Amino acid sequence: MFFHRILVPTDGSATAQRAALVAADMAKRYGAVLDIVSVIDPSPFLYFPDAGGEAMAYYMEASEAAARQGIEHAEDAARSAGVSFTSHVLREHGPAQSIVAHAGSSGCDLIVIGSHGRRGMDAVLLGSVAQKVLTLATVPVFVIK
Repeated sequence: MFFHRILVPTDGSATAQRAALVAADMAKRYGAVLDIVSVIDPSPFLYFPDAGGEAMAYYMEASEAAARQGIEHAEDAARSAGVSFTSHVLREHGPAQSIVAHAGSSGCDLIVIGSHGRRGMDAVLLGSVAQKVLTLATVPVFVIK
């Protein structure tokens, strides 16, 4: 099996950075393009309408900065590997659904994603984007811990 377009989602975490390195290496080996995405989910404030505009502005500003930082790390990995890449910030509800939808609309044939490995109550409260991507994806998913 050969891959032509590899999607690597990033949240700027150390795990996502490792996933970007693996994805860049795979893209080099297969001659594939690396598609880098970061998802900003504005929905936390939809559930707290009384939180105020300042809180939403702060959240969005911090999210944009984290997205840019995560993308820059992944772009550096792609450049170091000498592979072509595209980068996107998605501002949509549901990171896992957005990642899977982007993979489909962009023609990605592999998703390489980092997993924080949350267990117990953390997994229940915070959820696992990687787990949801595994469940929803129609293409292979390579999970990096």
